[in-house]
Amino acid sequence: MKNYALGLTVSEFLEKSDDVIFCDLKKGFSEITGENMNNEQASAWKGAIPKLKKALKDLDKNILMVFEYMLPMSSERIDLVLIGNSNDSKPTAIILELKGWRDDKEIAKYESPEFQVLNYVGKLKFSHSASDLFNFIPCVWLYNMHPGSLSFEKLKNVFWSEEYERLGTFLKSNILQPAKDQDIDAFLNGHYTQTPKLLEAISRNFESLRKGFFDALCETGFAPSEEQLQIIEEVIQSVKNGEKKVCYLIEGQPGSGKSYIAILLLLTALKDSKSVSKKQNIAVLGYRNNRLINTLRKIFNEHESGLDTVLKFFSTGRNQGLAENNPRIGHFKLVIFDEAQRMSKENIRVGLQRGDVVVVFYDERQILNLEEEGTRENFISVAGELGIKVVEKTLRGIYRVQGGPKYHNFVETLLDKPEDASIPELKNYEFKIFDDIEEMLDQLKSLRLKNKVALVASFTESPGDRDNPKEKNIKNLRIGYPLWSGFEHYKDKNVEIYWLMDEKKQYPNFWFKGESNELTHCASIYGCQGFEADYVGVIWGRDFVFRNGKWEIGDNCEDNIGRPTSLKDLVINRDNRALDLLINRYRIFLTRGIKGTYVYCEDEETKRFLLEKQKSLENSRKK
Repeated sequence: MKNYALGLTVSEFLEKSDDVIFCDLKKGFSEITGENMNNEQASAWKGAIPKLKKALKDLDKNILMVFEYMLPMSSERIDLVLIGNSNDSKPTAIILELKGWRDDKEIAKYESPEFQVLNYVGKLKFSHSASDLFNFIPCVWLYNMHPGSLSFEKLKNVFWSEEYERLGTFLKSNILQPAKDQDIDAFLNGHYTQTPKLLEAISRNFESLRKGFFDALCETGFAPSEEQLQIIEEVIQSVKNGEKKVCYLIEGQPGSGKSYIAILLLLTALKDSKSVSKKQNIAVLGYRNNRLINTLRKIFNEHESGLDTVLKFFSTGRNQGLAENNPRIGHFKLVIFDEAQRMSKENIRVGLQRGDVVVVFYDERQILNLEEEGTRENFISVAGELGIKVVEKTLRGIYRVQGGPKYHNFVETLLDKPEDASIPELKNYEFKIFDDIEEMLDQLKSLRLKNKVALVASFTESPGDRDNPKEKNIKNLRIGYPLWSGFEHYKDKNVEIYWLMDEKKQYPNFWFKGESNELTHCASIYGCQGFEADYVGVIWGRDFVFRNGKWEIGDNCEDNIGRPTSLKDLVINRDNRALDLLINRYRIFLTRGIKGTYVYCEDEETKRFLLEKQKSLENSRKK
């Protein structure tokens, strides 16, 4: 699928009429975005096209111009990319941000063009498959404004109204001649190759994040995307305006950046505070996941002792959580709930009253147990009863899984209509089914020198023993022999892999410090939600099986965590509600891997079904 609206050589651009170029650009815009160009965008391009012709008239006529280029796996678009070769014959892409602003009032409505263009270049450097091949040069042209109207601290390549000759000279000095066809193809058909791992990137860039220096993150490729930044700015403005009884309800699928925005919101709201005690009255971030919160607390404490107090459990079961007890005792200007699909209705009722401005990140398709009631319907209903204004947002981008929408669509089809699912050809992502557990482990071991790998497993075969967490406890053995369940699947295998049991020590070391690479432990569904690794090996259990052309509830489940009814109870009773919860769990399992997902099935019929899917892909490659 084409990821840009229009591509023209300089010669074609100069020869075609302004109207023809605009019509072609408008049509291409609709094709890549699925939306019509709005009046503001249309007006900007109508103003820019004739001015560009004046600036580019002396450029080599075969240099390629790419309009509205969409960054791989992102909704962000670059106004114009000029692709050619520099004086040393290195492929070069000039990233040109065009602004038609005329006065300060227009400027105030938008983010800094300096931030935008540096952010684009940072993402190209760190997450584009052609990054090693190309030199990327940022450039801004405010074609209706005069010098001095806007300040730029980091960017030197800034051009103003009527500076056609100066801009043309700059472009010509950096791209002297056309690029080779293979280099152009590498850029235009490039894919997303690397995502900064969330926990590592937060730790590495903590001080910049804490001070709100998002622009400092541009060069690292870790700056928030346009849609993420818009949400952050809107929420922070609500807090600054002193708004009350407002709830931002933000939906996003796995890998859309919910946890990232939650952290950025928290740190942005806290940045002007001088002490932890004051911060506690300003902003707080709530989780239910004790594995994730303990890992984040470790990161926060490494930078300032005591700062982790701004991270709270929203539900404890002991009436001490952020979304429990009396909401008038302990009130904040900003309250953020991540993974809010795991809230009960009572949690929602209390949580929405805990802050003046409340931000809720949720995904109904990640609900794990019956007690979890964080659905859009419930949030809106409770907010209405409380007289709270709801502002709904949907995150469209996918930032974790390099397989992008193509892989995510496959996962959804596999879980919803398994017979219709076909494993797609993915140039930048590896999805593989293994017939042998030792083969999968060997493959993961071969990758761990340059990657972070991890194992996750269905909550089957062994229940875990919190009171006796020693590794050799049979209740903690998940992959090996003998298993607590009596399942003899691994009897002749030389494998011994245990559950992670210690939320405060094991989980931070496993996901954040890289101990997952040892492949001696695995995380359950509760211990992988919110986490990620380059390559994730999924142990597909006997709880969710393929029978008679469809997914069915299996025969085994050790998950006895839910209150008052656990998934294990539902499975034993063949309750069809278990099927929806199992689908949610496997959706989470299959979207933890940044670069690849490996799968090993313990149920033989399910394994054969998935291997047939893989065989079909292999056969199509041979044709």
